[in-house]
Amino acid sequence: MEKRIVFKGKRPAELPATISVVALMVFWICYFLRFDRTTPLEYFWVYLVVGIATAVAGIMIYRLLTFSRVFNIGIRPEALQIKNVEIEASAIKRIFIKGHLMPVIAVKPKAHLLVPYKYCFRFPEQEDQGIKALKEWADRHQIEVVHKKFVRWL
Repeated sequence: MEKRIVFKGKRPAELPATISVVALMVFWICYFLRFDRTTPLEYFWVYLVVGIATAVAGIMIYRLLTFSRVFNIGIRPEALQIKNVEIEASAIKRIFIKGHLMPVIAVKPKAHLLVPYKYCFRFPEQEDQGIKALKEWADRHQIEVVHKKFVRWL
């Protein structure tokens, strides 16, 4: 029986995207708070947009503050373990690798249209060995590994 291989992982920072989304949400909040509200429906829409914009900005700021935390990426014979989430090989549709300098890896489950944020990571150390081990594991399970951009959900 093959043993578990463990690498250190981090969440991708993606600083430009985070700053632009937070700036856009702040703009929308300021714009809608100045909006002239006269009917209950207009009050509803203004507070709905402001609430959603505040939630998105909060999520992005939280991620910006916590992206440097290190967690374990475990490669077991039958599953991948990313932080404390285990993904069976049979549930994985594709593995994406984006970038060359500090590549971001995303594991796309079969049941999801977009890649969940919790399935995105990068190797801060032993990058080449980590990617090589992940590719070998994916080849053993006939999982496609592609080098291209991907879309992820918040």
